[in-house]
Amino acid sequence: MPLILRENIGNGEIGLWKVSEEIETLLLLAKLSDPDIITYSGITAIHRKKEWLATRALLNELIPEQLLIKYHIDGRPYLENCSTNISISHSTGYIAIILQSASIPGIDIELIARKVGKVGSRFLSSDELAVCNEEAELSNHRMLVHWCAKEAIYKMVPFSNIEFATDIRILLNSSVEDSGSFQGFFNYKSGPIPIILYYRMVSEVLVVWGWVDEVKFHI
Repeated sequence: MPLILRENIGNGEIGLWKVSEEIETLLLLAKLSDPDIITYSGITAIHRKKEWLATRALLNELIPEQLLIKYHIDGRPYLENCSTNISISHSTGYIAIILQSASIPGIDIELIARKVGKVGSRFLSSDELAVCNEEAELSNHRMLVHWCAKEAIYKMVPFSNIEFATDIRILLNSSVEDSGSFQGFFNYKSGPIPIILYYRMVSEVLVVWGWVDEVKFHI
């Protein structure tokens, strides 16, 4: 079973799954409910089928109950008839889930080899771009950490039309180890909301996650 990371964090848990199974195996692991079977029958692309099934297989591993993943109008996932909050991310061949019982979580994963340098100015502020470019050989890696961090925060925030370069700010140290934490901020109307973010390099994947109290968006 390709569960390559499972860890308790705060009032919740994260899991990372490498999708290496065939569809027949994933169908057994996903343990689909009748509504899920109907949804699955409408998926045609093989890679999308595997991704969709692996997401539910991972959820079953973290919570051994038959839960439905539903989606808010803004696209954020939630668990039907369950108070636990969920965030999901996928990158080529990998699925990640974070669960939180008392806060709004966000998680993002990317292949460490992904190149984002050419689009850095689209999601980084000038200060963040300067930090990333302090050492040329580490520039892309630092940008990737920023990207995943901003994506994770974006998934926590119940708003649309967010500008990554200006609405989400990341304070990342010059050195990036295999794991660690750093500070992020979402620029809310009542002032910046601080959010602690955690990261880890797992195999060929960068994982960034965090959570925030929902009440902070109702000040």
